[in-house]
Amino acid sequence: METLLRYLPGPQPLAVRYGVTAALVLLAYGVRVALSDYSGAYGFLFFILPIVASALLFDRGTGYFAVLSSGALIATLLPWDVRAAAHVIALLLFAIVGACLVFIAEGLHRALEKAQAAQQATALLLAEMSHRVKNKFAMVSSILSLQARRSSLEVQRALDDVARRVNVIATVHDYLQLSRHDGLIDMAEYVPKLCEALKDALLGPHAILLEVRSVQVELPPDKALSVGLIINELVTNAIKYAFPENVSGGRVVVDLCRRGNDLLLRVEDNGRGYPSDAAQGLGSRLVTTFATQLGGSANWETGRATGCATTIEFPA
Repeated sequence: METLLRYLPGPQPLAVRYGVTAALVLLAYGVRVALSDYSGAYGFLFFILPIVASALLFDRGTGYFAVLSSGALIATLLPWDVRAAAHVIALLLFAIVGACLVFIAEGLHRALEKAQAAQQATALLLAEMSHRVKNKFAMVSSILSLQARRSSLEVQRALDDVARRVNVIATVHDYLQLSRHDGLIDMAEYVPKLCEALKDALLGPHAILLEVRSVQVELPPDKALSVGLIINELVTNAIKYAFPENVSGGRVVVDLCRRGNDLLLRVEDNGRGYPSDAAQGLGSRLVTTFATQLGGSANWETGRATGCATTIEFPA
């Protein structure tokens, strides 16, 4: 139906409508004459296509014009000196069948126009809803930022973390609205842009390199959101805790790749490391929760001499 909607022409001038219809009928007549030795008694079938096409593309009037002009051309090919009455009956039947085809084709034309109008209205409503939801996310983020400025340093950090999580959800929403993949989110586009936003928000003057790699894979919004929130938590923790102030040579790597039938998300840094006896904070608990929502598991490589690596493996 979408293909028909794309190629369905809008209102056309009278001369264009009837000119195109006449051309289609004459084309069918030419094919009928050229194949007269092969079509035999079934030559009238060549005229069905221009009748249906004219009514579908334009309107009922052009369809009836195609029926009449086709009947007139068919009449020129009939042997009137033999069984003239039978020919008249056959032409009447052709006219009746043609009129029915015109009625059906015009009904389809109207249905396609209504479907196109409904599709445009739906797109407009979705755009309006998307705009309002985006404004709500921005409002929530602004409220959190205002409250953070009036709070203690510890509360300010907590509110900033919440604001970043809200921004991750808003980013998934934006990608879903712009999706060109039937409601799926292309992670090869989403992950690098999410990390770029985190880099701008977190790094500031810190000389830390953030490297991002992602396989070409499309995920539904709920899975993409979980992946985005995991990346937010792990990258935020790495930048906040893995490197001392004014460190140089710091590096954080985000890599989403395939492993067999699964996807593997790995976030690794070359910072101070992750002690094996370290207490699990809110960020780590959130990562475990989101990994479970993905149907996978999270694993922290502890006890390394330098750096920390976290992997989340989940079904693709």
